[in-house]
Amino acid sequence: MENKTGKYLKYAIGEILLVVIGILIALQINTWSNEHDERKLERTYLEALHFEITEDLQFYSNVADSLKKQRASAQHVLQFLENPEAKITDSLLFIKMFRNCADGENLTRTEVTWKELQSTGRLSLIRNKDLVRQLFEYYAFLDQFAFDFNKFPMERRYMVRKIEHEVFNMDEQLEFYVNWNQELVPRKVVFENIRSNQILLDLVKSVLISSVVQLETDQKALGRANELQETIMQTLDPK
Repeated sequence: MENKTGKYLKYAIGEILLVVIGILIALQINTWSNEHDERKLERTYLEALHFEITEDLQFYSNVADSLKKQRASAQHVLQFLENPEAKITDSLLFIKMFRNCADGENLTRTEVTWKELQSTGRLSLIRNKDLVRQLFEYYAFLDQFAFDFNKFPMERRYMVRKIEHEVFNMDEQLEFYVNWNQELVPRKVVFENIRSNQILLDLVKSVLISSVVQLETDQKALGRANELQETIMQTLDPK
């Protein structure tokens, strides 16, 4: 009887061990599966970030071109405004440069992947913590750049634009906005009003300074974007 009881006990223990082992194997398989899914999702997010930052590089390169154009235009106009003896040799070029001083739009960028990573709590999927730090610093820098760009400098550009609308009559405005490639030379009084406007002189100086400062910041943004791209590529394809 004792031998039978011992056999049943051993059999029961064996069955329990088999069940426990089965559960552990199932849990391990599930862990492996979850790990695989997380790594797949991490790669998807990294590739999305890489794509969006590539778009950032193009965007801020365009911003740099625009700022260089505005800097050159402000310098050209200031030579006329600051020197009473200066003469305009190319009227259309001068007016084009003058209008360029008023150009500009608010700096806005979409950060779809970055915002999704933060809002969903999936930022923890990215194992490279140095990359996470770079991402925080990068997007904080862009937010500050946009805030600074859209505040004081844009206010000054809008003020130049307001004066521009005051010095040109309706026909001259329509000529510029309707026939971009066939612009007419404005009336002589337009140039006189531009030169005698002290507020305009100060505004153009402000536009020049802001274009120089913003261009430096834009170059830093491009540098950060390139560094971030390199880190993402190293994370995606470590050597």
